[in-house]
Amino acid sequence: MTSPLLDLFYHLRDEEGFLLSIEQYYRVENYLIQKLANDSDIAIQENPNLDNPKIKLLCQALWVKSPKEKEKFDQAWTEMLQLPPEINIEIAKKTPIRHPEESISKIINPMDDRESPSLEITPSGDTQIAPENSFPQIATAIEKRKKITSLDNPDYYPIGIAKLQESWQQLRPLPLESPRQTWDLKATVMATAKRGFFDQIIYQKKQLYRREIIIFIDCSDSMIPFAGFGRIMKQTWANVPHFYFDNLIRDEVLRQENGWESQSLTKVLSNYSPEVTSCLILSDAGAARKRYVEERLSATETLIRRFSRRFSRVAWLNPLPYHRWYGTTAIDIADLAEDIPNFSMFELTTEDWENLITWLKEEAIPPRHFQFDLAQFQQGDNWDEDEDFFSAESRLRLFEKENEPNTRELAKRAAFPLSLSPNLLYYLRQHQDKNNQAPWYAIADILLSSLVRKIDRELYEMSPDVRKLLLEKLTPEELKSLAHQLQTYIQEQIGDYCSQSVYWQNQQWLALAYLKPSQAVNEIKQVLAEAIKNNNRVRLVRLTALLENISAALADYEPLLLLNEPIAAYSRGDLNDVGNVLQLSPEDEGTLQKRLIDEVAAIVPYNENLFLFTAETVLVNKTGKVIERKPVKAYFYDENLPEVRNWKKAQNYIRMMYIPQGEFWMGTEDEEIERLVKRFYWDGYRRERPQHLVKVPAFYMSQTPITQAQWRAIAATAKIDIYLETNPYRFKGDELPVERVNWYEATEFCKRLSRKTKREYRLPSEAEWEYACRAGTKTPFHFGETITADLANYRATETYADEPTGEYRQQTTPVGQFPPNAFGLYDMHGNVWEWCADTWHENYEGAPTDGSVGIENGEDNYSPLRGGSWYTPPNVCRSHYRDLSNRCDTRQYHDRRDYSHGNLGFRVVCGAGRTL
Repeated sequence: MTSPLLDLFYHLRDEEGFLLSIEQYYRVENYLIQKLANDSDIAIQENPNLDNPKIKLLCQALWVKSPKEKEKFDQAWTEMLQLPPEINIEIAKKTPIRHPEESISKIINPMDDRESPSLEITPSGDTQIAPENSFPQIATAIEKRKKITSLDNPDYYPIGIAKLQESWQQLRPLPLESPRQTWDLKATVMATAKRGFFDQIIYQKKQLYRREIIIFIDCSDSMIPFAGFGRIMKQTWANVPHFYFDNLIRDEVLRQENGWESQSLTKVLSNYSPEVTSCLILSDAGAARKRYVEERLSATETLIRRFSRRFSRVAWLNPLPYHRWYGTTAIDIADLAEDIPNFSMFELTTEDWENLITWLKEEAIPPRHFQFDLAQFQQGDNWDEDEDFFSAESRLRLFEKENEPNTRELAKRAAFPLSLSPNLLYYLRQHQDKNNQAPWYAIADILLSSLVRKIDRELYEMSPDVRKLLLEKLTPEELKSLAHQLQTYIQEQIGDYCSQSVYWQNQQWLALAYLKPSQAVNEIKQVLAEAIKNNNRVRLVRLTALLENISAALADYEPLLLLNEPIAAYSRGDLNDVGNVLQLSPEDEGTLQKRLIDEVAAIVPYNENLFLFTAETVLVNKTGKVIERKPVKAYFYDENLPEVRNWKKAQNYIRMMYIPQGEFWMGTEDEEIERLVKRFYWDGYRRERPQHLVKVPAFYMSQTPITQAQWRAIAATAKIDIYLETNPYRFKGDELPVERVNWYEATEFCKRLSRKTKREYRLPSEAEWEYACRAGTKTPFHFGETITADLANYRATETYADEPTGEYRQQTTPVGQFPPNAFGLYDMHGNVWEWCADTWHENYEGAPTDGSVGIENGEDNYSPLRGGSWYTPPNVCRSHYRDLSNRCDTRQYHDRRDYSHGNLGFRVVCGAGRTL
């Protein structure tokens, strides 16, 4: 399901080098809807009539910027017309002319996903509309779009509906006598003839006229933040004629806000009597953008003088307050009142609104004086001479300098990655603390600033670099609260007409990404898989753009974000890129498609009821020198223990870290094994073969080996299978890992913990342990090429690579005192050996590849130990190393499941399907 226009767009951008953004493609679609929908010869369907010259001219106007590009464009367009239309036969069999999810929402908002370029409209119910009957429906839908996208709330503005209605009662055109007498010539002649002489003039009876009001509304970009008020005023003053203009009232005025039908200004003025008609102009006069334009002042003065002769009163309503007029064209336009007695400019406030209504009633108003505090307009430049004026930091600094604190606070909330509209910003302002609420015109200050860019009528987007800076100023609690507000806002906006809108669905995912990321990921992955399966490239373009937009919120879902690149390449038809990423042949599109679907389906979101853990891990080279420090960001929950319930002390709970799903090559390559055997004279390394790929589901693992305090809390509970000694350890200390624990005792601990918590705890499988230890690394240690005494507790008098020797502590150390790995786990190398759940196998032949516990064909009385201990040299502390007899063959004792020693401990795991 592809669009020839989208193919053309990608060809021009990616192959011909046109500097285009995806927004320019969507702009073409939007224009096709709004401007061309009423042309009966244009079928805007899945494969529109591209022979129509209007479509070509439109694309050329928006995409071509030079004669050279025009030549390439003409050639590409010709080649496109020669190609046969692409049809997906399988989908065509199952799918009617329309797609069920295509509804009126397609044209409700220009930022909607185009799941196919079809613009036919589906009404409620199952009725299908044939393409030839779709244009009246399109026109209806466009009208509904105008109503729905604005969703104007009168409570957002200083003058609400009640006040507007009250004012209309005062201004309602009432009959009034004509101020002049008119000579009735016919009656006078007849009277003269009857009398035979002329003795008096006969006048017509006095006639009654009605007071008239005419309104001109500025619909330029600077007035978009105030467009909602103009619409509310038009709806309330329904019988008043409204006309629209763009920045300046010229020879032609528009009949509709978003229309193209115009009317001669002279003809409009000729329809109204100057003596009984007042005029109202709604415009910011340059104040919104804080600009002074001499040409605008000159043209406006000419217009106002013309209007003053044609209307009894001319009133100019400026949405910005008095103090914002200073330094802009607005102040000089307002000053025209000194020379034009029937003209005056008013600000949109409750007090000045009363003056405006009085003025339109042709009554006197009290003198008004514009007073300004010049100090607030003095702009002292504190720029660094080396500062980049176009950088996000500079633009944000300028915005913060020019605006008050409450407006700056509103801008932070506007940085939430939803598409911005005036309506959304008014909503956010309304939910600010009433004592610290930004002024209502702050919406214009934000939308017209350099922080955002306009992407369509009443639709804006904040620059990603600026958004990042602003979101960093919000605390996690503020961000979550904001996400709740915006989710409520989205639900309020989803009505009968846009319940199926992909635009609103995307907005919902944006909020959910911060509020409930796992739910967002679940929903997005389902839609992604469906779009890939149906080869819906247009939908994939929008979905990949959405994922890029919310990547910060979904940082914990790295597998999904990493898939975004090949999916984006797939949407462009770039199978070479897809094949390179997936390491598959680009020739077999079906295999690539299936692999992408499988990769998407494999993503499993983590539980929402988790807390964030942050730390720092390190990477060392062969000499043990730290060459890189990396931040650790992981999630956890705390399992409270029975002795102390909910107190947050180390001995009172077990911290369980979330280990995300993934795959890794378990074991060691043959070449490396032979090097280790030769280097350390030990055949036991051959137990690490064959290397094999293992896919591990998500799970939770205790952040540290079980401590003595944690052991006591559970060992004191009732027996299940065997007795547990509460103090079995050799070295004493609550924060020290428990040792002298055999495999059966560790398993009993897990059973009792499971009974107490109603969740299943167990020992990790070998695959889970190694996967968790490596945490995405491929080096011998998760710290890098070697370890040192500063990174782990082991026999540091011996070395593994070229690192210096270090302290041999000869006992366990408190858990968590060395740096963690990338999953937030401590003490994976050294301190105590850790039991695994598997039975012992001499090698990995036939080992499970799904991360599960290996039991079949194993030695039931033995289980593997991993990680090394305080007693062992560094070579057996490696991530890959498997121990049975600790470099001796006295199997009758060491590593039998019933054997315990001062360096044997364990940690626990819990499946990701647990419940809180």
